[in-house]
Amino acid sequence: MDRPYISVIVTAYNRRGYLSSALRSIEAQTLQRDRFEVIVVKNFEDKESDDIISRNGWKDVYNDDPYHGRMVLAGLEESKGEVITFLDDDDMYVNSRLEEVYKAFTSYDRLVYFQNSQTIIDDNGNVLERPPRSKNLVGGSPIVIDVDKLQMLAKKYGMSTVDITLKIRVGADFNNSSVAVRRHVVESHAQLLKRLPAGIDNFVFVSSLKAGGLMYFTDERLTFYRVHEENWTYYAWSYYAHVAKGEINEMYLRRVSARLQSINACRLMCSSATR
Repeated sequence: MDRPYISVIVTAYNRRGYLSSALRSIEAQTLQRDRFEVIVVKNFEDKESDDIISRNGWKDVYNDDPYHGRMVLAGLEESKGEVITFLDDDDMYVNSRLEEVYKAFTSYDRLVYFQNSQTIIDDNGNVLERPPRSKNLVGGSPIVIDVDKLQMLAKKYGMSTVDITLKIRVGADFNNSSVAVRRHVVESHAQLLKRLPAGIDNFVFVSSLKAGGLMYFTDERLTFYRVHEENWTYYAWSYYAHVAKGEINEMYLRRVSARLQSINACRLMCSSATR
């Protein structure tokens, strides 16, 4: 192939501990190497990770902007693929993930959005007995939704396409490392992307609904989603555990409150893409 079909944008800001594991999960992909490229956007040097990047001929982009959207945009500007997918530094792919993304997009010309389910792991990579955050509620797996028809249904019943989609699949907008999108969908809202401190998954989901076309949802757990002290899910689960024990900690309240404000801000910004 003259150019890669899929561009994988990996982002890491200040965290070195997990990145090499994320990159090794890309090395282990079953998809032919000429069908994807990898762009790693980070603000640090790390010998182990840098060696992996170098031996595979991947692109290493330095970016010290704390806004995640701007880091993604820096990777997008270096990419060539028709399809863009993401990998956070603390997550990992199963070996077949990129192959499944490739099959889905090449099978449906109108496909704009892909999302898979997740296996939850702890700080050390051990699998936790918790259900995935994303799951089809109706229709089995996989399901393909026609957004154009969904928009007509939403108009008829006075609902939003976001609400209807989330009634079909819970967590349809969850986890950067579980989504893939047509390039034009992200590029058409590049200015909005610059304003996002977080919430890339929300942004891509809403932008795809705005674009129209098809959405593909699979219950296959193609991403390992890591729960640890530096991400939101850890504090959410820890907070509810403390509440259940009657041990409400002020630190947890502050962290949860701050994160909720960030999520709400991102959702408001993402919602402007549908106007």
